[in-house]
Amino acid sequence: MLLGAGVGPDAFIRGEESVFDNLEEESFAWAMTVEVSSSVLYEVFESTAPEEEMVRYLRKGIYRQELAAMLLLASEKKIPFKQLSGELPKAGGFSGLAAKYEADAMALFSAGGRLKQAADLRAPLFLAGTAAYETAPDTSAASGMAVPPPVSSAPAAGQ
Repeated sequence: MLLGAGVGPDAFIRGEESVFDNLEEESFAWAMTVEVSSSVLYEVFESTAPEEEMVRYLRKGIYRQELAAMLLLASEKKIPFKQLSGELPKAGGFSGLAAKYEADAMALFSAGGRLKQAADLRAPLFLAGTAAYETAPDTSAASGMAVPPPVSSAPAAGQ
Protein backbone atom coordinates (compact mmCIF):
# COMPACT_ATOMS: atom_id res chain seq x y z
CA MET A 1 0.00 0.00 0.00
CA LEU A 2 1.37 3.41 -1.01
CA LEU A 3 0.27 6.37 1.12
CA GLY A 4 2.55 9.13 -0.14
CA ALA A 5 2.60 11.44 -3.11
CA GLY A 6 4.50 10.18 -6.10
CA VAL A 7 7.18 12.26 -7.76
CA GLY A 8 8.34 11.51 -11.28
CA PRO A 9 11.84 12.03 -12.66
CA ASP A 10 10.76 15.24 -14.41
CA ALA A 11 9.26 16.85 -11.29
CA PHE A 12 12.08 19.36 -10.89
CA ILE A 13 12.57 20.24 -14.54
CA ARG A 14 11.46 23.76 -15.28
CA GLY A 15 8.42 23.87 -17.55
CA GLU A 16 7.27 26.52 -19.97
CA GLU A 17 6.39 29.93 -18.65
CA SER A 18 2.74 30.43 -17.80
CA VAL A 19 1.01 33.08 -19.85
CA PHE A 20 -2.13 34.72 -18.52
CA ASP A 21 -4.72 35.15 -21.25
CA ASN A 22 -6.23 38.51 -20.47
CA LEU A 23 -7.73 39.07 -23.91
CA GLU A 24 -10.44 36.41 -23.71
CA GLU A 25 -13.02 38.62 -21.98
CA GLU A 26 -12.11 41.60 -24.14
CA SER A 27 -12.49 39.67 -27.39
CA PHE A 28 -15.86 38.31 -26.24
CA ALA A 29 -17.04 41.81 -25.28
CA TRP A 30 -15.97 43.23 -28.65
CA ALA A 31 -17.75 40.36 -30.40
CA MET A 32 -20.91 41.17 -28.41
CA THR A 33 -20.75 44.76 -29.63
CA VAL A 34 -20.91 43.43 -33.19
CA GLU A 35 -23.92 41.21 -32.41
CA VAL A 36 -26.02 43.83 -30.57
CA SER A 37 -26.92 47.27 -31.88
CA SER A 38 -24.93 50.18 -30.50
CA SER A 39 -28.01 52.06 -29.37
CA VAL A 40 -29.18 49.09 -27.29
CA LEU A 41 -25.73 48.69 -25.75
CA TYR A 42 -25.44 52.39 -24.91
CA GLU A 43 -28.90 52.37 -23.33
CA VAL A 44 -28.45 49.15 -21.36
CA PHE A 45 -24.95 49.84 -20.08
CA GLU A 46 -25.42 53.63 -19.82
CA SER A 47 -21.97 54.04 -21.31
CA THR A 48 -20.30 54.98 -24.57
CA ALA A 49 -17.84 52.12 -23.95
CA PRO A 50 -20.15 49.13 -23.41
CA GLU A 51 -17.35 46.65 -24.16
CA GLU A 52 -15.45 47.92 -21.12
CA GLU A 53 -18.56 47.53 -18.98
CA MET A 54 -19.06 43.96 -20.21
CA VAL A 55 -15.45 43.08 -19.40
CA ARG A 56 -15.90 44.50 -15.90
CA TYR A 57 -18.99 42.33 -15.28
CA LEU A 58 -17.33 39.23 -16.74
CA ARG A 59 -14.37 39.72 -14.41
CA LYS A 60 -16.73 40.11 -11.45
CA GLY A 61 -18.01 36.58 -12.12
CA ILE A 62 -21.03 36.92 -14.37
CA TYR A 63 -20.98 34.11 -16.91
CA ARG A 64 -21.11 34.89 -20.63
CA GLN A 65 -24.54 33.39 -21.25
CA GLU A 66 -25.85 35.02 -18.09
CA LEU A 67 -24.46 38.36 -19.29
CA ALA A 68 -26.15 37.91 -22.68
CA ALA A 69 -29.47 36.95 -21.06
CA MET A 70 -29.27 39.89 -18.65
CA LEU A 71 -28.50 42.20 -21.56
CA LEU A 72 -31.67 40.98 -23.30
CA LEU A 73 -33.69 41.38 -20.10
CA ALA A 74 -32.35 44.89 -19.56
CA SER A 75 -33.19 45.82 -23.13
CA GLU A 76 -36.67 44.28 -23.03
CA LYS A 77 -37.66 45.82 -19.68
CA LYS A 78 -35.71 49.11 -20.10
CA ILE A 79 -33.69 48.52 -16.92
CA PRO A 80 -30.02 49.52 -16.61
CA PHE A 81 -27.64 46.55 -16.54
CA LYS A 82 -25.98 47.97 -13.44
CA GLN A 83 -29.26 47.70 -11.55
CA LEU A 84 -29.83 44.12 -12.70
CA SER A 85 -26.31 43.04 -11.76
CA GLY A 86 -26.79 44.50 -8.29
CA GLU A 87 -30.07 42.61 -7.83
CA LEU A 88 -28.78 39.30 -9.23
CA PRO A 89 -27.34 37.84 -5.98
CA LYS A 90 -30.40 38.83 -3.96
CA ALA A 91 -32.72 37.28 -6.57
CA GLY A 92 -30.95 33.94 -6.28
CA GLY A 93 -29.82 33.83 -9.89
CA PHE A 94 -31.10 34.77 -13.29
CA SER A 95 -34.43 32.93 -13.03
CA GLY A 96 -35.31 34.83 -9.86
CA LEU A 97 -34.27 38.09 -11.48
CA ALA A 98 -36.43 37.41 -14.54
CA ALA A 99 -39.37 36.46 -12.32
CA LYS A 100 -39.04 39.74 -10.43
CA TYR A 101 -39.53 41.63 -13.70
CA GLU A 102 -42.20 39.23 -15.01
CA ALA A 103 -40.06 37.99 -17.88
CA ASP A 104 -39.72 34.49 -19.32
CA ALA A 105 -36.39 33.34 -17.89
CA MET A 106 -36.12 30.26 -20.10
CA ALA A 107 -36.79 32.18 -23.32
CA LEU A 108 -34.32 34.91 -22.37
CA PHE A 109 -31.68 32.39 -21.30
CA SER A 110 -32.16 30.46 -24.54
CA ALA A 111 -31.89 33.64 -26.62
CA GLY A 112 -28.89 34.62 -24.51
CA GLY A 113 -27.32 31.28 -25.37
CA ARG A 114 -27.73 31.95 -29.08
CA LEU A 115 -26.28 35.44 -28.64
CA LYS A 116 -23.34 34.03 -26.66
CA GLN A 117 -22.75 31.38 -29.31
CA ALA A 118 -22.70 34.00 -32.07
CA ALA A 119 -20.27 36.16 -30.07
CA ASP A 120 -18.10 33.13 -29.27
CA LEU A 121 -17.80 32.44 -32.99
CA ARG A 122 -16.66 36.02 -33.64
CA ALA A 123 -14.36 36.38 -30.62
CA PRO A 124 -11.33 34.66 -32.28
CA LEU A 125 -11.48 37.27 -35.03
CA PHE A 126 -10.69 39.92 -32.45
CA LEU A 127 -7.88 37.83 -30.99
CA ALA A 128 -6.49 37.16 -34.46
CA GLY A 129 -6.68 40.84 -35.31
CA THR A 130 -4.79 41.74 -32.16
CA ALA A 131 -2.12 39.13 -32.78
CA ALA A 132 -1.81 40.12 -36.43
CA TYR A 133 -1.48 43.77 -35.47
CA GLU A 134 1.20 43.04 -32.89
CA THR A 135 3.27 40.89 -35.28
CA ALA A 136 2.58 42.70 -38.55
CA PRO A 137 5.61 43.72 -40.57
CA ASP A 138 6.62 47.36 -40.54
CA THR A 139 5.09 49.07 -43.57
CA SER A 140 6.11 52.59 -42.67
CA ALA A 141 8.15 54.86 -44.94
CA ALA A 142 11.21 54.10 -42.80
CA SER A 143 11.14 50.49 -43.97
CA GLY A 144 11.54 51.60 -47.58
CA MET A 145 7.97 50.78 -48.58
CA ALA A 146 5.67 53.46 -49.94
CA VAL A 147 2.86 54.43 -47.60
CA PRO A 148 -0.41 55.28 -49.36
CA PRO A 149 -1.93 58.69 -48.62
CA PRO A 150 -4.83 58.80 -46.15
CA VAL A 151 -8.25 58.25 -47.69
CA SER A 152 -10.71 61.05 -47.24
CA SER A 153 -14.28 61.42 -48.40
CA ALA A 154 -13.96 65.22 -48.42
CA PRO A 155 -13.23 66.77 -51.83
CA ALA A 156 -9.73 68.14 -52.29
CA ALA A 157 -9.23 71.89 -52.19
CA GLY A 158 -10.18 73.57 -55.45
CA GLN A 159 -12.51 70.80 -56.65
